[in-house]
Amino acid sequence: MKKLLLLAFVVINLFALTPAERDALNYMYQEEKLAKDVYATLGSMYPNVKVFNIYRAEVMHERSVANVMRHYGIPLPVRGDRVGVFTNPKLQHLYNQLIAKGKKSLKDALEVGIMVEVTDVEDLDKYLSEATSADVVALFKFLRAGSYNHYNAFNRALIYFTGKSACELMAKRWCQNYPFQRGIGRYYRNWYWFPLKGGFRGIR
Repeated sequence: MKKLLLLAFVVINLFALTPAERDALNYMYQEEKLAKDVYATLGSMYPNVKVFNIYRAEVMHERSVANVMRHYGIPLPVRGDRVGVFTNPKLQHLYNQLIAKGKKSLKDALEVGIMVEVTDVEDLDKYLSEATSADVVALFKFLRAGSYNHYNAFNRALIYFTGKSACELMAKRWCQNYPFQRGIGRYYRNWYWFPLKGGFRGIR
């Protein structure tokens, strides 16, 4: 009996998340929601600019984090359909700032996309340096791969519409040389993030 209890204790702790990992999931869920909400809102302002359709990929990212959180019994901090609403004050402030900038012009809106993706990568790099859970590491690598590709898409759009890249138009922080590989995110997916039948698990 003692051996069984010891084995159960080992198994539970093997798959448990640290408090820091739980906090990281909570934060990244809201950050992916921010990206989705920002792009959907700016896409409605500039309906002929297709790059803002990236919001559809952000739906997948938001829901993938939500599914991992539910797998570990972590409640969602806010419903995914509450556009522009966040429980984290920092992200609420950032969302408001980004929308205000994006309203000014198409150039500003595309720069917002650059800023969102660089911020995503910076935060994911930080959390990946601290994470030990294989699930969390795989999920965050998946999200980071998507942010690399999205950054490159917004940079190409900037060049197309303004004739200049982010490195020419923006501060040094936003000038990045991220790798691009179509479909790279699929290598990090786990079975319960994306059910094979019936689409994503709901996030409401």
